[in-house]
Amino acid sequence: MNDILFVDDDMNILSGLRRRARGRHPEWNISFATSGAEALSLCDQKTFDVVVSDMRMPGMDGAELLHQLQENSPDTARIILSGYSEDEAILRTVGPAQRYLAKPCDDEVLFEAIAQMFKMRTLLLKPDIRSIIGGIDALASPPDTYTRLVNALEDPKAGNDKVTAIVSSDIALTAEILKVTNSAYFALPSKITSISHAVRMIGTDTLKSLAIFVGLFKSFDGPPVVTRRIKTLCERSQQIGVAAALIGEHEKLSKATCQLLPSIGMMSHIGSLILYLYYHERMETVIARVEQEDISIVEAERDEFGAAHPEIGAYLLGLWGFPEQVIQAVACHHNPADFAQTEMTELTALYAAQHITREMGGRASAQESEEQSTIDMSYLEQIGKADSVEAWRKIVATVLESYT
Repeated sequence: MNDILFVDDDMNILSGLRRRARGRHPEWNISFATSGAEALSLCDQKTFDVVVSDMRMPGMDGAELLHQLQENSPDTARIILSGYSEDEAILRTVGPAQRYLAKPCDDEVLFEAIAQMFKMRTLLLKPDIRSIIGGIDALASPPDTYTRLVNALEDPKAGNDKVTAIVSSDIALTAEILKVTNSAYFALPSKITSISHAVRMIGTDTLKSLAIFVGLFKSFDGPPVVTRRIKTLCERSQQIGVAAALIGEHEKLSKATCQLLPSIGMMSHIGSLILYLYYHERMETVIARVEQEDISIVEAERDEFGAAHPEIGAYLLGLWGFPEQVIQAVACHHNPADFAQTEMTELTALYAAQHITREMGGRASAQESEEQSTIDMSYLEQIGKADSVEAWRKIVATVLESYT
């Protein structure tokens, strides 16, 4: 049984939620509280999988409630409901809130957000991931710029000017957006220097992905050698995303999928970024094992942490409300052959872009990369794409050239 606690000081709202939620999801075990204090009392008596709280309540508001829940019950997933005008209050939820939903919130949106959290807990949540993520603000919640962007993008009254202003206030994010829009993916005859133009071109999902990566990277204050590793990881993730999108276009995947692939590529290694940011000493042990024992990074991470970057990243993206298509590709990007695929998908494009980008990135030539390739040709033969690798290598070479 999935246990959910809804918190709102308006009994009419809770009564409506009770009726509609039980009608649509009779499998959910739902509880209600009319104040933060009552919610904390209930959480002391039992463990809830998800707590959904309104922001504006007398006495203890939603932000304070979720702060206390984060300390007392870090395993509980936390959703905040807040109005568009409550910008200052929203910023106080950075850290304790794992998902922000704007009011008025449609039932379908709210219930899907809750269901998505349950899916991630069922499919991906292991005790080891709980211990890695549970009590660390930056892991449980996206960066501040990301939160403000989501708020603006979901506000029907906010236009491109507001989004541009948020991006422009973050110098590092501005630089990365200009880098992506001037990459091979857009194949533009001249450089883009206008932030407003870049924001319009880049797409919502890629914009949000960049905001997360840049925000987490800026928060790191560790050894220079680790900073260099993280910077390389960020750039390589961008290259993978752009390459995957171009491979998808070459293979005539849908326009919507190709537009999503830059975001999928960037987010494919968000789990790696997390491990470097907070466990960089242990990650050095992981890297040493990979180099000395010729084992995969996923195997080494699971030995060290009990979980690897694909499931860690997918779990976080689920909490942060990314599309299921992104979450599934991130979770499976190292082992697409384990899934009964019979045709080319976004997962294939991501898998190919990841392997070829890594192999060509540090090699003298494409021929040398091919000789030392680790790509699973039997998987590509299974979906009828073994003959496409040469064309994909040319695509990746063009992407890598655009980043030099």
